[in-house]
Amino acid sequence: MPVRNLLSRSLPIAALAVLASFTSGSALPCPVAGELAEPTELGAAIEQQPICVGSTVASAGELGDVLYYRSAVGEHGEVSVGYYAFFSEERPWGNNWLTWTVLPALAVDLVYTHALLFAPGVQRAVYGKGDVEGFRIVYSVGEGGRLTAKHGAADRGDHGEVQLERSDLLSVDPERPTVYSRWWSHQLGGRGAGPGDLVYHRCYGAGAIRPLPPDVALDFRLDRRAAPARVVPAAALLGQLSASRRGEPVDGGSDQGLVARRPIVAL
Repeated sequence: MPVRNLLSRSLPIAALAVLASFTSGSALPCPVAGELAEPTELGAAIEQQPICVGSTVASAGELGDVLYYRSAVGEHGEVSVGYYAFFSEERPWGNNWLTWTVLPALAVDLVYTHALLFAPGVQRAVYGKGDVEGFRIVYSVGEGGRLTAKHGAADRGDHGEVQLERSDLLSVDPERPTVYSRWWSHQLGGRGAGPGDLVYHRCYGAGAIRPLPPDVALDFRLDRRAAPARVVPAAALLGQLSASRRGEPVDGGSDQGLVARRPIVAL
């Protein structure tokens, strides 16, 4: 009897512990406090290049205040910049057909987003907290280090990568490259929109475009998410911080030559 009572009490506690492991932590990254390191000349050009993120449909989830990036220089001098946009959640409710027809949105929410509408669903278990969407823009570098967008890439609604031509990037705003979604789940590979077609958009510039910190990359598991933004090896995103945490080795090393390590418990 004591053993049965112990088991009956321990199982709910274990379930709560698992639930807490999925739900702990903010769904949006907190900007680093204090002074930031002085950027390189290229870094300064990237951080001053305005980028806009938007959508042609309303959907759930708050868009974060910071657009994080990693960059890599190609053999011909072009610069590939991978951007990470953070949303507080990924849910089907909004101005879209899933919501208008009710039952599809409810079915998705019951399983994918929130199991039984209150516990973490498949999305949180597989991908981690919040929703992170990645996109990539390739720039040519002109006189004075000025960047000019050439083409890009992002995910479409089925998570397949779509190539974005320069005309796609500048169709909404000819002065500022703009990526946008046509889906409730925030993928940023939308095409065909023009000025006035977005129901919301947010533009980032100096102070709101920052290098991706290793702790953010680790906390949001960016080594396995937002693939179109990846311009360095997946393990390199985790940087030095991951090497200091206990876990299982991940194949490959970081850009500092360190071995990146994967935490035992998913964050």
